[in-house]
Amino acid sequence: MSTSADTTTQPRKGVPVYKRKRRRIYGVLGLAVVLVIGLVVWAVTQGGGSSDAALPSFTIAYGQGTVANSDSIIDSDHALQKTIPAHLKFVPFDAGVTAIAEMRSGSLQAISGVGNPPVVGAVGTNTGVDVVIAQSFDADALIVPKSITKPSQLAGKSVGVLVGSSEDYELVGWLGLQHLTSSVKVVGFASEQAAAAAYLGGSVAAAYVQAGPEAQLVAKGGHPMIDAEQIAKLGIPGLNVVAVSSNVVKSDPALVQKYVCAEVQATRLFTGPQSAKYLTQSAKVQGVPGNVIVAATKGYPFIPLSQQLHWLGATPNDTSSPIVQAYVQTGKFLVGQGRLTSAPTASVLAGHVDPTFVKKALAGGC
Repeated sequence: MSTSADTTTQPRKGVPVYKRKRRRIYGVLGLAVVLVIGLVVWAVTQGGGSSDAALPSFTIAYGQGTVANSDSIIDSDHALQKTIPAHLKFVPFDAGVTAIAEMRSGSLQAISGVGNPPVVGAVGTNTGVDVVIAQSFDADALIVPKSITKPSQLAGKSVGVLVGSSEDYELVGWLGLQHLTSSVKVVGFASEQAAAAAYLGGSVAAAYVQAGPEAQLVAKGGHPMIDAEQIAKLGIPGLNVVAVSSNVVKSDPALVQKYVCAEVQATRLFTGPQSAKYLTQSAKVQGVPGNVIVAATKGYPFIPLSQQLHWLGATPNDTSSPIVQAYVQTGKFLVGQGRLTSAPTASVLAGHVDPTFVKKALAGGC
């Protein structure tokens, strides 16, 4: 007969209870990890991360040194950068002709501070470039020895200038107004520093330079005979502008509008009541001490925002606007120097000057 001990069910020899519980905990944790990873992947591919990945590249070239400008303010201010829907890259701008060539190759989308001859040359050679802001006059001055006190004394002498630049155009135009075209030799140099060195070395009798080189020559006994702003008022305006690739203007006008809005806001910042703060902030990207950049920038002949539509014209394709008329003169200058075979017409040039972006920005349409 069976006893109670014989009939009691014996425990199964399986996985201990504590191990089964631990496996369940690990399973829940694993599932949680999978869910988290899935959410992260979804956020990157479907959420905010996708918009960042889709942003276009936008490379801006601007001049560096003692004078800041709107783009150096943007470069040094993250809040302004965030208003432009693009992956921004800032590169040094040394010469307009070089920058235009880089824009032609597609490595640049905007150039800040490019002068007349490079822009007109680009239009004349079918390089897509559109002017969206009139930024400044040049700040150069014609430095001559104390012995020269009037233009006629330059006859038979040579003058150094930055070759292929708006300064080149200004100097040649002014010499024409003084009836000195045939009697003064204009010598082109790769930089204003080189022109100043040639003056100090006696290779040229005068030099058309600005900022550091100008101060150096004045310290050595030279004096300014005339400057770029005065030459502009005589009807030979060299204008430094912000130019954008025509391809970008056509393919992504909304991006160009945001960029121009940032330009306008940056201009207000470095010319407003807190200008010293923003200029000092930009000193690092300009590569100069803050105290130097404040004084130099405040003394630079920038074109006020209130004069934008005067220079660019109030509407697109305005052949009578001052900037288009200046470009017409520049085209003739380039033909005379053999750098263009034919000058672009006023209507063609006007097609590359677009005031609509700055007009909207000034009206608060950002």
